[in-house]
Amino acid sequence: MKSIEISARTVAEAVELALAQLGKDRDEVAIAVLDAGESGDEALVRVTVVDDDEESSPAPVGTVAASGGAEVQEIARTILEELLQRMDIHAYVTPVVTRVPGQKGDVEETITLHVEGADEEAMGLLIGRRGETLRSLQFLLNLLVSRRVQKWPQIVVDVGNYRQRRQESLEGLARRMAERVRQTGRPIMLEPMAAYERRIVHLALREDKTIYTESTGEGENRKIVIYPAKQ
Repeated sequence: MKSIEISARTVAEAVELALAQLGKDRDEVAIAVLDAGESGDEALVRVTVVDDDEESSPAPVGTVAASGGAEVQEIARTILEELLQRMDIHAYVTPVVTRVPGQKGDVEETITLHVEGADEEAMGLLIGRRGETLRSLQFLLNLLVSRRVQKWPQIVVDVGNYRQRRQESLEGLARRMAERVRQTGRPIMLEPMAAYERRIVHLALREDKTIYTESTGEGENRKIVIYPAKQ
């Protein structure tokens, strides 16, 4: 995986410079804050490209007690509630901590903050078109928390169970398009998707030996193409 380290006046600026240099968007990289720049020095980040075509199957995810991550969880919940309050959005934030296997065989804890509210219009605004506002909110929250805990946390924000519903929708789309490819024998190109959405499609069709998937394009225009299996 391609990785670069870059410094700037702030963490946000360093991340943006790294993304521009890599030609990637925020959903296509993993970010580690090496120095938050609190002591007057420039901020230093390491940005690593995550390949959505990797076929590593995710291990089962289990909910666990928020042990060592209890402080980060509380900081994240408090900051998100303050952001929502400033946006004049009335909602409840429920944190859930899950444990997933890391890339190096270790165990990583991910904090998911579930946002629920009675105002459906406000919840829709938080999600945005194709989840764009939700992804920006998640990035901002990770950035703010990282300045408090001096490391880049693994925080996911979900609104009204949007991510689960989006995953089910993408998996259904993937299966329907795969069936059409089998019937016609011709490849089908899907609409542009964020990196995490492309991974959902790749994994949904990974076991189907009658077709195969590849990503094409750059940045926000990156798409998945479903091909009939090579004879």
